[in-house]
Amino acid sequence: MKIKITPTPLTGSVDVISSKSLSHRYVIAAGLSQGISTVKHVLDSDDLTATKKALENLGVTFKENQIIGGDFKLKKNEFDCLESGSTLRFMIPIALLQKEKVIFLGKGKLPERPLDVYESIFKQKNIEYTYVSNKKLPIEIKGPLRAGYYQVLGNVSSQFITGLLFALPLLKKDSVIEHVTPLESKGYIDLTLDVLEQFGIHIRYEHPYFYIKGNQLYQHGSYTVEGDFSQAAFWIVAGLIGETIKLSNLNPSSKQGDKKIIDIVLDMQGKIKYYKKDDTYHVLPSTTKETIIDLSQIPDLGPILMVLAALTKGTTVFRHVSRLRIKESDRLDAMYQTLRKFGVDMVIREDEAIIKGRDKLKGNQVFDSFGDHRIAMAIAIAAIRADGYVVIDHAEVIQKSYPTFYDEYKRLGGIIHET
Repeated sequence: MKIKITPTPLTGSVDVISSKSLSHRYVIAAGLSQGISTVKHVLDSDDLTATKKALENLGVTFKENQIIGGDFKLKKNEFDCLESGSTLRFMIPIALLQKEKVIFLGKGKLPERPLDVYESIFKQKNIEYTYVSNKKLPIEIKGPLRAGYYQVLGNVSSQFITGLLFALPLLKKDSVIEHVTPLESKGYIDLTLDVLEQFGIHIRYEHPYFYIKGNQLYQHGSYTVEGDFSQAAFWIVAGLIGETIKLSNLNPSSKQGDKKIIDIVLDMQGKIKYYKKDDTYHVLPSTTKETIIDLSQIPDLGPILMVLAALTKGTTVFRHVSRLRIKESDRLDAMYQTLRKFGVDMVIREDEAIIKGRDKLKGNQVFDSFGDHRIAMAIAIAAIRADGYVVIDHAEVIQKSYPTFYDEYKRLGGIIHET
């Protein structure tokens, strides 16, 4: 699908979509509980569909807001993760809780995303882990998962640790996870530990060890998924470079790592403020200033922050950008190609990206989404300040995480036409 955007400022109010990261975690924890849980405001997206289907393979039942825990009796041995890295990496250890051989499938860029961390640690535990075709999906694995000591790289993806944190408490014996490299995206681990605690699973973290007692049980209950700061970031930037936008359904005390967007905007002298009276963030048009941004803990914010940098006075430096290369696309290269096409001066040096801001972006062009939802949404926000139309090819990729993004965009005054 191609869409054509006519540049115009956005303004209005947005009830921010539910957190994808928390939706995955609540759905999985509820599925692992022995009982019926009520989980409200679960994100409706392709990634969550993949996670729900994977849990159904283990006997979990979904009825509107209710999730009925599974029995770990395998219903189907193929787990199709679509393009969801979270589904793949979270569900592999969970699938290993039973003894039968299972196959994990995926499409798009997912087969190219690294799984070496699991390959290494499972082979040490003598767990069958076989690539069907040249170290790409599909893979065949066969449990059971064993309790014990696990050494895990912390600088590839926090999702490997989260997957183990879900599964290991259900084993009879105790386990320990040690991250042997610095833990990047620690905010996502904090989210996992918080959700596990809500479901009655207790894990003690003392850098660099996670101490996990065995024989624990997930407790069912009632939960509500809060709004997503990583998705709110697109509207925050829209407000800074356009007109006033008000954002609701965001928890100012959230443990989401991507809440860092608020601090970054304030550091850039952007105008954003939380009003307790109406429980909203107000974002006002701002002349933002150059700064240094460390993406090591917040890689998902990279694309939209690079758009903000492109429209910021001075030169903004991004550090620790290499992890952007192993997302749904090579996001570092995708943003380099995109911003250069918009006429922005961007340079990549080892683990840094340097962007020199400008007032307007070059329009009257067609841009590729690179098959990546965050790239497509970043381009759409950048279009606000283009000097001519912006066409996005393969624009439908937003279905992965934010199916209503273009609807919200138009509701805020954006002009979008399918071509």
